[in-house]
Amino acid sequence: MTYFLKPPCVNGILCPKTNMRRIYLDKRVWRNSRDNWVSFESDPKLGVTKSNIYGRCVPCITNLYQQLQEGKEEIELKEAYQCWKVVAVLKDKEECLELLREYEENFLGNHYVKGKFGSSLPTKPTKVLMFHIENEEERDRILKELQTCVEKVNPQAKVFYQRACANLYYDLLGDWKDWKEVTRIKNPEVRPMLLERIKKLLYWEKENP
Repeated sequence: MTYFLKPPCVNGILCPKTNMRRIYLDKRVWRNSRDNWVSFESDPKLGVTKSNIYGRCVPCITNLYQQLQEGKEEIELKEAYQCWKVVAVLKDKEECLELLREYEENFLGNHYVKGKFGSSLPTKPTKVLMFHIENEEERDRILKELQTCVEKVNPQAKVFYQRACANLYYDLLGDWKDWKEVTRIKNPEVRPMLLERIKKLLYWEKENP
């Protein structure tokens, strides 16, 4: 099911059409965190989110897997080098929704956005909200806008940006701030572990036992 953050209205009357973009929400299923994430996008069908899974994310992770298998000493990051996320660490799901409402009302305009909120572990006391971004100019704009919005929702919340796949590449390449488009492997001993992690991430463990 896809739905608005809140219905478009004027003076409390629902409007059948609006020229402004909206933010739509949908439950998504993620590896090892079923139903713990909710995706959002400016498209009610979440078209970019869905197409990016197999059009961008899977090819990117497959590229890493192939380079690791080939024993490369340097990793060509390709899409991963231009893939960003702007993150807000919040108290709970309600704060995530409130932050999205603030953003929609004050900054969305005609911009197109996409991202998700939730947690990989349902027992974690905090939730994260992240916008997925593919260029630095948009990254810097959304960072400033979220910093403004979070002041109204939770002034103690942390807002920052990092490369979207920093967690996947960290053990292999180190701090994402030091990455280049072609980055030398810092910790080659993690290669076997990372190959197994990618196989599980992409559901390859049954195909490649």
